[in-house]
Formats: sequence, structure tokens, C-alpha cells
Amino acid sequence: MAVADPLLRTLGARLREERRRIGVSLRELAAASGLSTTTVHQIESGRGSPSLATLQALASTLGVPLGTLLESQGTDEAPAILLPAGERLRASIPRGALERLASGLPAQRVHGVLLTLAPGGDTGQDTMTHPGHELVFGLAGRCVYEVAGREYWVGPGDSLVLDSRQPHRAFNAGRGQAQLLLALYATEQAPAWLERHVRPSRAPRRGRSRRRP
Repeated sequence: MAVADPLLRTLGARLREERRRIGVSLRELAAASGLSTTTVHQIESGRGSPSLATLQALASTLGVPLGTLLESQGTDEAPAILLPAGERLRASIPRGALERLASGLPAQRVHGVLLTLAPGGDTGQDTMTHPGHELVFGLAGRCVYEVAGREYWVGPGDSLVLDSRQPHRAFNAGRGQAQLLLALYATEQAPAWLERHVRPSRAPRRGRSRRRP
């Protein structure tokens, strides 16, 4: 058996820890997230390549920010945490990659993610919704960020901020690789099991005309 990606191992351990914290079974978590039990089991085992939409569905069901599933638990309460470029953990997603930026501060609310998408790649066929705000900064290539059905083209140096309770997703409609820096801020951590879970809506067909707003 191949050794699991370090970030996938971290993700699996954190997912299992948060699931047990709220006292639900693997099957119950899968059903509430709209996922199959096999999919959730593979993620907890550190296998597979879950999409960003899948990870967000799990985080929303657990009532935690997405970044919580991507950070390892530590006891060091240093005033700042430096993550050298060569130590950044990376996990493959369909037609792309997800990299976790520095994390580990107690009660950390801001989480950074580096998203890389190959031409035609996306964050998943379903849109995402979660509490808080999201800041998107274009590093390379040109991506379309769809928010509440409206499309925003994000190129190098462009920035976009959104209320992440609105359904959103990203896809690379260009001919080259695209890279985005995502800063996720959770304004609240109300347990999702006390609220009605928002199921992702279906993404638009790829044949749509994409015009720059």
C-alpha cells in the first residue's frame, strides 16, 4: 500500500477527531454531508483525492471552518508560526492541488489555502456555502469564481472578497495553469447540526458563455 500524502493523513485524522467530538458515526456524517460512507471512510483513512467542495460539505456538517480540517493539532502556543515554503503540505484534488499555509495558532480564525488548477480544473461540480468571508487573490493564470450564479474573472493581481454563505465555486476556464490564494475567515463557529445543512447546488454547464464582468 502506498504511503498516504502527509496532508491527506492530517485531514483524515482531523476529520475523525471532529466527528468523534460531536458524537456521530461515520455513516451519519456521510448522510448529513450528502456523501457516500465509502467516500468519508477513504478520507478518514488518508486515501483518495477529495474535492474542495467535498471538504467544505464535511466541514459545514461538523460546524467547523474548512481550515480546521487542514491543520494538525499542536501544543506549542508560540506568538507566531512560520511555515517554510519547502514544508508546505500539498494534496492532490481532481485536476489540481490544494496546499495548506501556516496554521496552528490557538483559536485561529483565518486560514490560508493555495489553490492550483489545471486547464479545465475546478473545485468540484457542486458549489460551496459556509459561514464567514473569503478573500481570493489571483497569482497566475485566469480563473472564474462563480458567486451566487454570477461569474468573476480573477487574474494575476486581481482580488475578490465574498460572503461565503453565498454558493460559490472556482474553475479554470483558461488554457494554462491557474493559481489562487484563498484567505478563509470564519466569523462564527455555530454547530451546523443545530441548523439546516445547506446542500450544494449543481454547477452550470461548461457550455455557458463566460464573459468578464
